[in-house]
Amino acid sequence: MPKALVVYGSTTGNTEMLASYIADTMKEQGIDVRIGNVTDIDVEDLLNYELILLGSSTWGDGELQDDFTAFYDDMEGMSLRGKRGAAFGPGDSSYEHFCAAVDLLEKKLKTCGAEIVAPALKVDGDVTEAEDMAKQWAAQIAGLVRA
Repeated sequence: MPKALVVYGSTTGNTEMLASYIADTMKEQGIDVRIGNVTDIDVEDLLNYELILLGSSTWGDGELQDDFTAFYDDMEGMSLRGKRGAAFGPGDSSYEHFCAAVDLLEKKLKTCGAEIVAPALKVDGDVTEAEDMAKQWAAQIAGLVRA
């Protein structure tokens, strides 16, 4: 059974909610999933999973959620070759840097050598209205990982 790690940084609870939708769907699809707040995950934990999903909201001028910054920095130079990954997060398209943190996470996964298995999930506005979209995204990834 493939193993996945869903790591999120959440200030208002929106990214945590998205992470829950994703993790629950993957479990339903037969993926062994661990979900955790970035403050509770060690960067070395990434090495123990075939699939790594990173989620963050975007703040200020396109920055990561505060709790995610140190984890992101600690990923520098890490090799995730042979791993698969994707990024997700909520945002508000009325801001100039819509979901820029999601782009940062996807780029970091690529830089570390992970294969990006799906386009980033960027949710505009209310995440409860995007539950179906998040579940479809997760199911698509689960199907790829199981194949």
